[in-house]
Amino acid sequence: MEISRDTLDNYQKNLWCLRTVTEELLGQMKGHGLSFRAAVTDKSGRPDQEKLCALVTELLDGWADYVRDGLYPDQPGGESPAESYLRARRELYSLYLYLTMRTSLCEGAFALARDREDVRERTDFAFLLEQARRFSRAWCVMAGPDGTRRNEPYEGFDAYFGFHLYGTLTDPEGRSRDSALTPWWSAPAQDPSGMTNEGAMKRVYLKRLSPPPEAEKPEEEPAGDAEYDYDYDDEDYGGDMAPEEDGWEPTPFGDILAAGEMERLSEEDRASGLAALAAGFREPEDYIEACQRFAALYRRAPAEVLRGFSEEIEEIIDLYLLRRGQTVLTDTDRTLDVYSRIYDGPGRQAARYMRGLQWDSL
Repeated sequence: MEISRDTLDNYQKNLWCLRTVTEELLGQMKGHGLSFRAAVTDKSGRPDQEKLCALVTELLDGWADYVRDGLYPDQPGGESPAESYLRARRELYSLYLYLTMRTSLCEGAFALARDREDVRERTDFAFLLEQARRFSRAWCVMAGPDGTRRNEPYEGFDAYFGFHLYGTLTDPEGRSRDSALTPWWSAPAQDPSGMTNEGAMKRVYLKRLSPPPEAEKPEEEPAGDAEYDYDYDDEDYGGDMAPEEDGWEPTPFGDILAAGEMERLSEEDRASGLAALAAGFREPEDYIEACQRFAALYRRAPAEVLRGFSEEIEEIIDLYLLRRGQTVLTDTDRTLDVYSRIYDGPGRQAARYMRGLQWDSL
């Protein structure tokens, strides 16, 4: 049986919806809705660099202990396998957590820096994991003409939460297109021809998502001179003609100019907002340096590191909350209670639908 494109699209869309709901459910049971704001701000509620770095260190230290004691226990003689495992990942993960936490405290910055209203900053752990998953899905492996390979996020670093303030802080007035962490022309989305079949954003995935190319329209032959030989006067285009009684305007130039002026004023407001944001951002040098360091590590990270990026970020946060007892999953009775309430109704309904499909196919 051949699967139609619509059937496959519906399957993928509905499966994605169910997985999203499941992740939300697990996030609530793990306690990911808890905010880290109080732990990384001062008494006035402003970001505290020292507290933020201390929290990131605590997150990574707990995970490192788990790796050493649980996954790779010490072995007699030589270096423990845990150390090489941690060495390839620890700084990359710590920088990512620092950047996403730091920008989460800057309310409204995403709308200004990326001109998008669909992402609102939150200071709960679930938001950090949402962004980590999105960033992880954008992983591309690009091949250079000399055979070298590097990792790049599909739309460039600046399009993803945590890195979106880099251009704002390095060039608040937007004078240079080179101020972005990823120059606009070097993002894989601009030219996917150098993309390999490695990474999360593979060519076959892009090919499936991209719409079919439009057929080229044949160029029209230029019209003869006679078709252009018109003798216009003022009345043809309303030069001195009075408007009709129904309100018809001779030309739309006034509306076009008004729209252009509104757009210009909007851009000016955005530019002034970015400049104010950059001026009030605490320790911008630390943020800029962290972005540059993360990009350098990311581009040359081994494939096995980026393959498990978002899963290990989630594990780091889970372990942190687990040590504080802030998760339903530590209590068996509560876990079973949630499970039974969620599963019983939908589980029976899904079974009925499946039996119906089986009968229909007989």
